[in-house]
Amino acid sequence: MGIKKFPVWVRVCAGILAAVTAVTLTSDSGLPVKASSNESMDDIRDKIEQIQKDNEWRAQQINNLEGDIQDNEEKMELVSQQIDGVKAELDLKSQLIAAKVGEIEQKNREIAAVEQTIEDKELEIERKRGEIADLQEENRQNLKKFAKLARALYINDTSGTIPILSGSDDWYEYFMYSDVIKNIGGQNVRFMQRLMDSIKQQEELIDELNRDIDNLEADKTELNNQKAALEEAKAELEGERSELEADAAAKQSDLYDLAADNESYQNRIDGLYIDMAQGNAALDELNAELEELIRRAQQNNSDQIAYGDGFRWPLDSGFTRISTYYGYDSWRNGNHGGIDICGGGIYGANIYTAQSGTVITVSNTCPHDYGKEWSCGCGGGFGNYIVVDHGGGLATLYAHCSAIYVSTGQFVEIGDVIGAVGTTGWSTGAHLHFEVRVNGSRVDPFNYSYQYV
Repeated sequence: MGIKKFPVWVRVCAGILAAVTAVTLTSDSGLPVKASSNESMDDIRDKIEQIQKDNEWRAQQINNLEGDIQDNEEKMELVSQQIDGVKAELDLKSQLIAAKVGEIEQKNREIAAVEQTIEDKELEIERKRGEIADLQEENRQNLKKFAKLARALYINDTSGTIPILSGSDDWYEYFMYSDVIKNIGGQNVRFMQRLMDSIKQQEELIDELNRDIDNLEADKTELNNQKAALEEAKAELEGERSELEADAAAKQSDLYDLAADNESYQNRIDGLYIDMAQGNAALDELNAELEELIRRAQQNNSDQIAYGDGFRWPLDSGFTRISTYYGYDSWRNGNHGGIDICGGGIYGANIYTAQSGTVITVSNTCPHDYGKEWSCGCGGGFGNYIVVDHGGGLATLYAHCSAIYVSTGQFVEIGDVIGAVGTTGWSTGAHLHFEVRVNGSRVDPFNYSYQYV
């Protein structure tokens, strides 16, 4: 009989429950109470079957919940990958924002440099204007001197030049080019010429500085426009980063929700395992009761020993491979009460009685004739099975049948076909689980010799 190995804590719970409880369970557990001593085999089998169905349902629920957990883990893996992707985008956006900040700071430095240059040029213009004012003042003083000379000429004029002088519109031009002024004195003319050249040079320099300032103001405007564009790009990047941060936070919340769901699923699975352990403990008690009833039934036949020397192999001689022997079995974490006989093409093979005797137990209610990792619960894990009493306290059991051809109370001869090999109950594949019991206790089937037919 193939039995799935429970986790250690489940087995410990089952052991404790089997040791300290009389299998008197609450109605919430969905498990029947322990059989009373006056119950029949059929009553006990009904309770066993109900527990088996309950455990089958629990196993299916566990399977579904584990599937949900697996689905959630796959979703969590996907969400984690998405979060990693969003974080990578966030890092990129932060780098781009940092680059924009650097560019903006550079533009601020360039704007500050232009503003400083403009300020320097404005100061230079102010200084030049001061120099021009000084030159103009000097020129006014010189004009005063010229006026005095002109007055003297007028007083002493005998040549008639004054009327010409008084009719001129441009005193400087006249002063520069008039033959009258040339007569005033070459030294004074050269001095006035230097003043005029200096004033003109300063005015030209001011014009150049003003042009420079205009160009700098245009550069400053362009720099401010570039800075504004950088600020706009930075703001857009910060908006995208905020959206990514919100997306990452939402995905992180989804991840927490999935993890919380999985924790809830696992808690439900743990509860179902506990219920299954309680059910298995109850099955142990009920099976013990059933075995006791079988033993009593055997006692009724103790005076009529039907078997002779040697057993017939319960299958055709072509099927002799043993997958599991009697005794300790690490896969089941416990003792294996019989032998499992398997082989290619064994499904549906005839099962023969190992000795003559009376059929005292038939369980034929398991429809789950397929390989499985969990017990469907039927027949206490045996699925469909037969027990034949051979008298003298000796009985044989044939489990996981796909079909049963005998009924309770029927006498069978050694070698009679009583059923067909299947994989009902807790069985991972088609095989015959064969047991030999003496006074209800399981013994090694190979304590006996067999005839292979």
